[in-house]
Amino acid sequence: MVKVTNRSKTKKKADRANYKAEIKALKYGIINNVMFVMKELFKFDKLMFLCIFLFAFGYYFDNLLSVYINKYVVELAAAGFGDKRLILICLGILVGISVSAFIAESAGNYKEFIGFRKFNDHLCGKIMKKTLTTDYENCESSDKADKLNKAVNALSVAAINTPINVRGSIRHILEFFTYSAILSVLDIRLVPVIVIPAALGYFCERHKMLWVWNMSDLWQKSERRISYIDKISGDFQNAKDTRIYNMQSWFNKAWKRSADERLKWYTEQDAWEFRHNIFGSIVAFIGDLAAYIYVIYLVMSGNIGAGDFVLYFNSIMRLSTAVKDWLNNFSGYQWISNNVNYIREYLEMPDKTNHGEGEKIPAGKCEIEFKNVSYKYSGAENFTIKNLSFTLHKGEKLALVGLNGAGKTTIVKLMCGLYDPTEGEIFLNGINVKNFNREEYFKLFSAVFQDIFPIAASISENVAGSLEINEKKLFDCMKKAGIYDKINSLSEKENTKLVRGIYEDSIELSGGETQKLALAKALYKNAPVLLLDEPTAALDPIAEQEMYMNYLDFSKERTCVFISHRLASTRFCDKIMLIENGAIAEFGTHSELMLKGGKYAELFNIQSSYYSDENVNKEADCL
Repeated sequence: MVKVTNRSKTKKKADRANYKAEIKALKYGIINNVMFVMKELFKFDKLMFLCIFLFAFGYYFDNLLSVYINKYVVELAAAGFGDKRLILICLGILVGISVSAFIAESAGNYKEFIGFRKFNDHLCGKIMKKTLTTDYENCESSDKADKLNKAVNALSVAAINTPINVRGSIRHILEFFTYSAILSVLDIRLVPVIVIPAALGYFCERHKMLWVWNMSDLWQKSERRISYIDKISGDFQNAKDTRIYNMQSWFNKAWKRSADERLKWYTEQDAWEFRHNIFGSIVAFIGDLAAYIYVIYLVMSGNIGAGDFVLYFNSIMRLSTAVKDWLNNFSGYQWISNNVNYIREYLEMPDKTNHGEGEKIPAGKCEIEFKNVSYKYSGAENFTIKNLSFTLHKGEKLALVGLNGAGKTTIVKLMCGLYDPTEGEIFLNGINVKNFNREEYFKLFSAVFQDIFPIAASISENVAGSLEINEKKLFDCMKKAGIYDKINSLSEKENTKLVRGIYEDSIELSGGETQKLALAKALYKNAPVLLLDEPTAALDPIAEQEMYMNYLDFSKERTCVFISHRLASTRFCDKIMLIENGAIAEFGTHSELMLKGGKYAELFNIQSSYYSDENVNKEADCL
């Protein structure tokens, strides 16, 4: 049973204070944000931009002419349908209503069925582009993940509510002045009688919406947890563990815990909105009722005719609705503005690395130097890497070894530019890597990391990526990686689709086959620096030995870094660097480190003992 605690008055007061501080800290105001969206819309889809105005004016004239047709139909009926002038006026108004309704409906249909979707996808594409190009460190930060979640949730508000609010504001402004002018002819006092209660209703609505927005940060964490649970519970890669370890119970409890927490906010929000809606409706009704009573009195006393009574009666209703809707638009603009701020805050999220002009990337072999490099993960108390200095010479093969958590993968990510040093500097051929455009710098590296996720595309596309596919090169890389025979045995060969659940005719590769495919992808890129992080972890001994035999071949003319826990593989490398607690514990060739008799020699001998004749005989005896 999940217990959801209520917030105290002190907590509520603190939340409101935090909200006010958040609003004050927002970079852009309402007008600036609305203009941002409208300018973005105009650049992207001018027809949809035009439809906003066509819909507003079409809807306005449709309602206005509907008010007048009622007046003239009543007058025509009173005249016995013999007044030709009234007949022509009615026919003309009916034609105007049809044209206005057609314009409003056509413009609305384009916006609803095409425009909104296109514009939402356009803004989604901008967020996706930012996500794919921003510094990798931003992708690992929970704070940045919250910003992304807020930006994604704000998409529909920016893409749909902004155009709707703008077109509504145009229509309601026109209606306000039009129906105010009509009622002023009868009695100008009617205008404030209708407008003031409607305005009070607006402030009530605004108070309601400010509270709802104030709570958004509090339920955002619950939304993120629910989204995470939905994602991983539906991920086929987790299906095996889910069943073997009976994770269904955990998923159910975790989802219910977050859902109950979210439901608490829905419940509190509904109660808050209900009270405000009741109060606003009563206030607005009082003003409308007073105006209706006055008009009824005038017609009963003979001061106005039946046709004018219908005109003024409908004008009261239209003016009241226009004022309430117009002011509700203003209340909605704060909501829209805050959401647009979320999108702009994410799109403008700063990067530490250089994504602009930079030094020219050197051609040929690369030399990489770490000079007093330290790195601390966001939110961590201690450095993962501390004061690291070494040089990876041109064409050199370097092996990084050490226990889990020593910092080996962090060094690789620093080297290839995924991370930026917290302290110290990294140089490429004597030039600080910060001086290079980061996207251009990435082109120097081919990498195989521990976590490999094939994309839902053909095998050839997984290997070649977005590059033009060279079949000869593709097959050569697959052979070097040891995956060619497997691919060639498939009915569709290299055109076979990967990732089940996306394509009906797709396949799933084994862990070892996926690792070989990743190696083929790294070789296909043919970058001057090759980074291999545990490239044989999922391979069987025969495939591992085959990969080692090919290693010298595919690493020719390249600078290489090789991470492995299997120390037998380090003999293929020129130098070995033992990392311990984020620092270099030992450095040298395999022979030098074995003669030294230090930590490396100890680890190597421990591993070698598992394959000694004595241990093999003991295992045989056990069998």
